[in-house]
Amino acid sequence: MGSQSTNMDRIRTSLIVLGVAVCWWGCSQTPTPVVESVRAASERTPVVFVPGVTGVGLRDRITGKPVWGRGKNLISPHDRGYGMARPLKADLGGPDLEPDKVILDLRLFGFVRFKVYQPLVQLFTANGYRHGDLERPRPTDDLFLFAYDWRQDNVDSALLLAKQLERLRRTRGQEHLAVNLVCQSNGAHVCRYFAKYGGLTLEDAESGKTWRPAAVEVDKVILVGTSNGGSIRVLRELDRGRKYVGTIGRFFSPESLYTILSLYQDLPVYTEDLFVDEQGNPMAVELFDAENWRRFEWSIYNHESRARLKRDDLPSWFGSRADRHAYLEQALDRSQRFHRLLQQEVVDFDAIEYHQIMNTSNVTSSRAVLRQHNGRWQTLFADDKEVEQRPELRAAMTVAGDGHATRASQEWLSRQERERIVQEPIQVEGSHRRMILEPATQQSILEILASGIDSERSGP
Repeated sequence: MGSQSTNMDRIRTSLIVLGVAVCWWGCSQTPTPVVESVRAASERTPVVFVPGVTGVGLRDRITGKPVWGRGKNLISPHDRGYGMARPLKADLGGPDLEPDKVILDLRLFGFVRFKVYQPLVQLFTANGYRHGDLERPRPTDDLFLFAYDWRQDNVDSALLLAKQLERLRRTRGQEHLAVNLVCQSNGAHVCRYFAKYGGLTLEDAESGKTWRPAAVEVDKVILVGTSNGGSIRVLRELDRGRKYVGTIGRFFSPESLYTILSLYQDLPVYTEDLFVDEQGNPMAVELFDAENWRRFEWSIYNHESRARLKRDDLPSWFGSRADRHAYLEQALDRSQRFHRLLQQEVVDFDAIEYHQIMNTSNVTSSRAVLRQHNGRWQTLFADDKEVEQRPELRAAMTVAGDGHATRASQEWLSRQERERIVQEPIQVEGSHRRMILEPATQQSILEILASGIDSERSGP
């Protein structure tokens, strides 16, 4: 009885702390920035916001039941995330999910409200934009939040964006439609691919096909808190799993996360210097070799995941052991091909403007430690206790960045994209995820958009 009482006390304490923390983060009020030239404009280039991983709700395609995007989804069900895993193959059955809406806010326990992207909608509508829906656009709408299945390959998301923008062009009755893309985190991968390859598949882009001249054109790409070159923290999540809420939160296991294709496209490609030994000496290990995932027991090959994947009640959509390894090989290969295309040059790219809003002042993981422990390989990350107790080792594993992406990763653009950056990157204090909500970021976005409106007014 005493043990049960202690556990209940811990849960109550967790709820109180969670409520205070979430309200402090999401409920604080700050004035919405306004730029008069934007608000007073009679016509604006449509803005499309593309959020990062987990920023869009998901629902069951058949029943319409929400499975992600509600506050309770952070807590339950206690299914290790299996209900949100992507089936490895179509014939294996499993969750059939589709994107719902970009998450504006989350409510927990009836008294906690956490603002997610609602402040962005408030920002744009306060400055005269009309919020619309890309699935059912109206001719006068000029603000859209792109709802996509963030578990899928980013190329597939770019293809969906191309389809929806073409629908918007037809609705507006324009021969050519220009858009401004504001993208956060993984959204940059989608936007950067779309800006170069539009609605081309990966294979078509590799074959040299071009989507230009296109009826939909990109005017500005505004990158906010983006890990263009990936992050070592993604390997940590694929290896360890993730919780969004501490003690009481729903655990997303490594075997669930490894089914999410977009995560592989956010693994670090900007450097090969990713691993060190216990003394901080570099180790040459190829991250994109699936055999190394088996050797170092990452993700589905760690002890706990292997045990769960052997259970008789394992859902069918995880396939066989051979299916899982083949899926990993394909995901790693496709990620490398995806980034090679982003680094390549394409024709007729000169008209696009690139803008960067970033933070390079937070301590950020850049490497992981590989060590042998009790005859097996063990991977340590910068926030592990064994590393934190050794400042010199932690120093060898961290650099400046935004807490998720290093400065080098944020700057990892192709030569062609770098040439289209029209001003010095804008530095904003804030974490990788919260940066998009910082008043300084929002002010900067408006000023970037205002420059386009001002040039239109001064034009012929």
